[in-house]
Amino acid sequence: MKKRTARFPLLVYTPLRRWSSLGLLTALLVGVFWLFLPRLIGPTPLRPLALLAALAGTVLFVYGHFAPRVAHVRCEPTGLRLQGPLMPLLISYRRVERTRLAPLTKVFDPQKDRAARRWPLTYWGMTAVLVDLKGYPVPPWWLRLWFDRHLFLPDGTGLVLLVEDWMGLSQQLDGALSAYRARRARR
Repeated sequence: MKKRTARFPLLVYTPLRRWSSLGLLTALLVGVFWLFLPRLIGPTPLRPLALLAALAGTVLFVYGHFAPRVAHVRCEPTGLRLQGPLMPLLISYRRVERTRLAPLTKVFDPQKDRAARRWPLTYWGMTAVLVDLKGYPVPPWWLRLWFDRHLFLPDGTGLVLLVEDWMGLSQQLDGALSAYRARRARR
């Protein structure tokens, strides 16, 4: 039985935890409003809209609660597995040109990127693992639909993997790439 490699949680999804609180608050407030609406103003055709808003708040709560826990990256024998909150992506090592390390401030500019400005300040002092790719396995517009845009290099084809244990990910990725290249050389 093969040993499973470590999971490295993707930190770009951590700020989604705020959505969890917002969704819970919305669902509770709108749910109470929906419950007492007929007693306050009588029967109204708008009551189903309040139920729809409470349902949307519940979905936001569930997504914000589970997305940061689910999103991770893992080095598997066949390729780099990028697990987003809703969709997995397996990138074959054949597509990887090189890996490198860079401070996050060299990849994204906090002054220009409004979404990144809301990240915790500790992120800006962290090192990211950059994976330059020959190409994506699916069209880029499809990836941007399902994954956070900060997982992709802004000026090229590749990935920006912001994880707490960047050294461990870098070592596992280098080891997996070396093993893949050795297998290819033997063929």
